[in-house]
Amino acid sequence: MLRGLLLALCLAAMPALPAAARTDAPPVATQEDRERLWSALGLGEALEIMRDEGRAMSRDIAMDYLADRADGSWTRTVARIYDPEAMSDVMRAAFFSDMEDADPQPMLSFFESRLGQRIVALEMTARRAFLDSDTEEAARDLVREGAVPEDRIALIDEFIAVNDLVALNTSGSMNTNVAFLSGLSQAELFAMSEQEILDRVWSDAEGNRADTEEWLRAYLATAYRPLADDEIRAYIDFSRTEAGQRLNRALFAGFGEMYVQQYHALGLAVARQLTAKDI
Repeated sequence: MLRGLLLALCLAAMPALPAAARTDAPPVATQEDRERLWSALGLGEALEIMRDEGRAMSRDIAMDYLADRADGSWTRTVARIYDPEAMSDVMRAAFFSDMEDADPQPMLSFFESRLGQRIVALEMTARRAFLDSDTEEAARDLVREGAVPEDRIALIDEFIAVNDLVALNTSGSMNTNVAFLSGLSQAELFAMSEQEILDRVWSDAEGNRADTEEWLRAYLATAYRPLADDEIRAYIDFSRTEAGQRLNRALFAGFGEMYVQQYHALGLAVARQLTAKDI
């Protein structure tokens, strides 16, 4: 699931002007600009949290698919998949490649501001808290029970809608599920054709979308609880800009590539573990 993309403040925006309508080329981002943006968005910390999530998920996968078959080779494989340097390399390559012709200055102006840094810190804190399943479930309960004030939930729903977060995260989740099953299908026990994999993923799409929407509302309500309404409004306004659009695209490119590689590697690791034990 690409919920982790929210850590990087996934934004949508107004369409960019066609190239023919532009009179000035956007400033080229320097390496210093890239590092400032990486730091301002808290992407290093985001990757740390995602690594913890991934390792926890790998334990669940081992229980579901391997039972007593998980051994030292599985542990070593998981460590390689969630190696901090490897994760950073994949994310940086895809993220900065997509940002190649983007003007970083509007993004830096927002995220290096006091409000921008506060938002990043709040998102990180909430996501770390959600590593605990009881904390996440309690936040979901507040949303289900209507305990979040109507005005606040309306702002959160607007933020989600403006940024198209349900569709983008659901699509990303489906991509990672396809990647995992493609790897897993290398084991005879779970052999599937490409069409069978797609059919299986699509059969879960509606439930996946509903779960994603609930998770988003719970997570954002938790993260943004300390913010005033006008601060959330300022964030929504930024999300409507061209800079927000470009940042959103680049973040999904970066995290999407990383997640797809990780999930495919996990699927392959399960398949190889099963195959090795059957020989």
